[in-house]
Amino acid sequence: MIEDVLPHKALNLINKLAIRLDTFYLAGGTALSLQLGHRVSEDLDFFIDKAFDVEWVKNRILPDKISSIRSGTLHCVKDGVRLSFLFYDVPLCFPPHIWRGIKVAAWQDVAAEKLKTMSQRGAKKDFYDVYAIIMLKSDIREVCTLFLERFGHTDINLYHVLKSLVYFQDAEEDPYPTLLKNSKGWTWDSVKCFFETHLREFEINLINGVDD
Repeated sequence: MIEDVLPHKALNLINKLAIRLDTFYLAGGTALSLQLGHRVSEDLDFFIDKAFDVEWVKNRILPDKISSIRSGTLHCVKDGVRLSFLFYDVPLCFPPHIWRGIKVAAWQDVAAEKLKTMSQRGAKKDFYDVYAIIMLKSDIREVCTLFLERFGHTDINLYHVLKSLVYFQDAEEDPYPTLLKNSKGWTWDSVKCFFETHLREFEINLINGVDD
């Protein structure tokens, strides 16, 4: 794992959480950044594919501040780090990595998850993350295949997913991610241009991927 993507306070917290969170896995942008090294990521988002006792988790980690708590969801702050614990009933397709005693979702699962997230409300960092996957690790065809493997059985509207890939309005005012050395030259305009230019390729692989 490329630990430079995390601030020291997050790394220190990981060491404290490891023995308390063996049933959860780390996913989202932080899991991806740890494997690609393309940007700084500060939040720790943990998921589990079965129902869990939110109060039990709260008592295990003893957060300094609770932002939101309800069935299947806990958003909080511990040692200056934002944490999320979420019930997510779509299982992983690939074995997670083990890092510092924590399960970390494989980049392939995060790639699928990122397309799903973009279809709901794509933040600027999500566009950068999918772009990073394609530039540094994979290609459009594989990313679409990974998405269909993980979410193809759900009722997600694939045409809505396609439209979300070139819907930038919600992301325009988002802060820019802090890019690291292998992605320093990636401008927001170049990222948007990539999705606009390759939309047809996404369409062929998403829609035809279902028909094949």
